[in-house]
Amino acid sequence: MEHKIERVVVEKTGDELIQKMLGDILLGLKAKMVQPVMNGNAKIASRLEELEAGNQVRIAEILERLETLEGEVQKLPLVILTAIRDAINQAGGGNQDEN
Repeated sequence: MEHKIERVVVEKTGDELIQKMLGDILLGLKAKMVQPVMNGNAKIASRLEELEAGNQVRIAEILERLETLEGEVQKLPLVILTAIRDAINQAGGGNQDEN
């Protein structure tokens, strides 16, 4: 009976030792392999957020410039017609506007 109790104690101690070793291995894996990847991912995510913010600013600037350009393009036919009218008036072939 004493051998049986001793054997159970040894097995229990062995199981605890194995559990502790497995725990240590897992902690080591986390510290050496998982945590660096997680840190790298956090850096990448932060950089992506910075790039996205910069892109949003650039997009806003481009949209503003496009609106300005659109306004100028819409004025272009009027400018061309005014130039043609003025050229005709200077050549003396058209009616003089009082503008």
